[in-house]
Amino acid sequence: MNVVKCDYCGEEIEGLPYKCKYCGGIFCVKHHLPENHNCPGLHEAKSPYVIEREERMARGVAGRPAPRPLLRPTPVFHPGELRDLAIGMAAAFIALAYPWALRPGGVLAPLLAVLLAVLPHELAHKLVAQRMGFTARFTLSGTGLLLTLLSAIPYVPFKIIMPGYVAISAYYPDRRSLGLVALSGPLVNIVLCLALLPLPPSPLKWAVFYASSIIALINLIPLGELDGAKVLRWSWPAWGAAIATSIALYALAAL
Repeated sequence: MNVVKCDYCGEEIEGLPYKCKYCGGIFCVKHHLPENHNCPGLHEAKSPYVIEREERMARGVAGRPAPRPLLRPTPVFHPGELRDLAIGMAAAFIALAYPWALRPGGVLAPLLAVLLAVLPHELAHKLVAQRMGFTARFTLSGTGLLLTLLSAIPYVPFKIIMPGYVAISAYYPDRRSLGLVALSGPLVNIVLCLALLPLPPSPLKWAVFYASSIIALINLIPLGELDGAKVLRWSWPAWGAAIATSIALYALAAL
């Protein structure tokens, strides 16, 4: 007569033995459950929810939703976003129309300033945010739109061009990600100004240079929800280099 012993405790099994369907071992009634004999296939007996919860607890983030995976950048716009962009760019054009529309080049100068300085600034925020896995949407700002339109008043010495902002949402965004998204807009304006420097003087160049430099400078002010506050919270050196460069570029534009 063959004696069947439990693979876990080694004791003789009385009655019918239990065979584990996960590891194939033979066990007594005391150790027949997978968790009672340290079954190597125990994870197969758990629901996906239990497995995910235990993995989160092991990482020390139990109870928190898992962060969203990085998404590839996409040019898809949200419903109403193109409308908001069009209204915002129209307001920026109105603000920049004086005095350039009265000079050689006419409406071409403020139009180029909007297309090369204002629009790329907002799109940079959006595309970088999407690249980092955030949901990003350009949204009109009531206060910003009013300040932009007030800048259209003749002889206003300092134009504020901020008709809207890119609203982002994500699970637990870190300071570095928010800082990079915030820096991307002013950085586009700084790079544009540097690219324009070697070009010969012209009304068109000056209009684009002025608009781009002032947009970079205003947005890098470390107050409230401006880009500068987010960049400063992430990196002092990055903010310092960006604000110093934008001040120098605006000083050149104001000469």
